[in-house]
Amino acid sequence: MDTASYVLLALTVVMSATFVSLSKGQVTLKSLVFKAISSFLFTLLGLYAGFLNGLSHGSLLFVIGLIASCFGDVILALPEWPVLDEKKNSLIVFGGFFFATAHTAYYIGMIVIFGWSWWTLPAAVIFAAIFYFFNKIVVRIDYGKLTPGIFSYAFFVSLVLCQGLYAIAARAFDAYSILIAVGFFLFYISDVVLMQIYFGEKESTTKAYKYNLSFYYAAQILLATSLYFI
Repeated sequence: MDTASYVLLALTVVMSATFVSLSKGQVTLKSLVFKAISSFLFTLLGLYAGFLNGLSHGSLLFVIGLIASCFGDVILALPEWPVLDEKKNSLIVFGGFFFATAHTAYYIGMIVIFGWSWWTLPAAVIFAAIFYFFNKIVVRIDYGKLTPGIFSYAFFVSLVLCQGLYAIAARAFDAYSILIAVGFFLFYISDVVLMQIYFGEKESTTKAYKYNLSFYYAAQILLATSLYFI
């Protein structure tokens, strides 16, 4: 990492922390701008890493994941804006598409970079069960008719997490594997908290919103930074 990389990393951390601290679970023009800038910066951090090290197939997929996440961040903030209430469902689906693209790009990128192991599949089932039952039993969330979809989502998130954890075994605890493993673990936690925002009690939404954003931006910054160490 050169001097510009450290400056960009510091700027990304400061901007993301500022956005999270100002967020109160309500979308305003100000919060939307801060969110867009924060997401743009972690994307730029990954792009600059690719510029320094050269874009291999694996790192290119990670950059695609960062770009898709950036678009997803902005789009999923829009449904909470009263003016766009009529388009809420279509915006959620559209934003979800970008995040599905991002996770798929990350997952394939990791396989390209350090391979795959069969144990990630049963491990993903276990993590998906923890994801689902923690919110259902501890937080007392009732998913209702969305239960099959939520568990499928939990499995997909867990599959990406387990592939990230496999990096530690495949790369023998080098800087890249540690950043990847911790990054995807934080991603997993942010999604667990996200369920509480969508399905939990309104009283806990603001607090959960801050936790969700904190884990999410920390995860994306770690993933972007990992590209400097491939």
